[in-house]
Amino acid sequence: MVTILAMQRLNLKSQLSSLHPSCSQDGQGTGYYADGCTDWSVDYKKYQVLVGEPVRIKCALFYGYIRANYSLAQSAGLSLMWYKSSGPGDFEEPIAFDGTRMSKEEDSIWFRPTVVQDSGLYACVIRNSTYCMKVSISLTVGENDTGLCYNSKMKYFEKAELSKSKEISCPEIEDFLFPFREPEILWYKECKSKTWRSSIVFKKDTLVIREVREDDIGNYTCELKYGFFVVRRTTELTVTGYCSFSVIHQKSSRKWPLVFDDAVMTFAGVLYSVWTIW
Repeated sequence: MVTILAMQRLNLKSQLSSLHPSCSQDGQGTGYYADGCTDWSVDYKKYQVLVGEPVRIKCALFYGYIRANYSLAQSAGLSLMWYKSSGPGDFEEPIAFDGTRMSKEEDSIWFRPTVVQDSGLYACVIRNSTYCMKVSISLTVGENDTGLCYNSKMKYFEKAELSKSKEISCPEIEDFLFPFREPEILWYKECKSKTWRSSIVFKKDTLVIREVREDDIGNYTCELKYGFFVVRRTTELTVTGYCSFSVIHQKSSRKWPLVFDDAVMTFAGVLYSVWTIW
């Protein structure tokens, strides 16, 4: 075990010594050198939460930029520091953790809970006397839309086909689950409790629609309790595979289900190119 750890430290030191400011780390982009530190700008993963919810922001350097975890970096003599700014190019201030609402825990910052003022960019920096690397992580804390249980700018999106089965998961809740314990998740549609039909079932963190119908279109919110806090995620489901249009004949209007291909369809020998997809 000691030999393996020693080899890991040696490999990490080799990585650090060979890194160049213009190199690419596992597809994350190209870093640039500034103020003695390789800066990877803003990571692709963006955190979006509702005000009052908890969130864990992980230092992205350990999840794609270097082949080392937090413990290994520590053993190699690297320290981790966090800074906050309001946006790209703004002045970064060191974060003073209070240990209660906002705390530094290993490679992450935990907010329990978030407030609107927490929104901004959080830069994590690992360094020693000869080496420095940095990446910023975006956090947006928003409020619910008026009269709703979600923020329309923070929704997830899923598509389903009519008459097919569809699974809707409760996304981004891994940090709030406990080992060997089934999560207790409540589901709502359009922010209201619902008596679900028998063809809709629940498995762990997933809502399963065995046969999708037109009236399944809408917003699905999952709710999970985490200590004294509540975590909510909302997914908007759209349904495709049903086409309808009005045929005017002898002063009557009827709707017909059709099989369609791309943007052209034929009905009664007439070519149509405008329809409504549900």
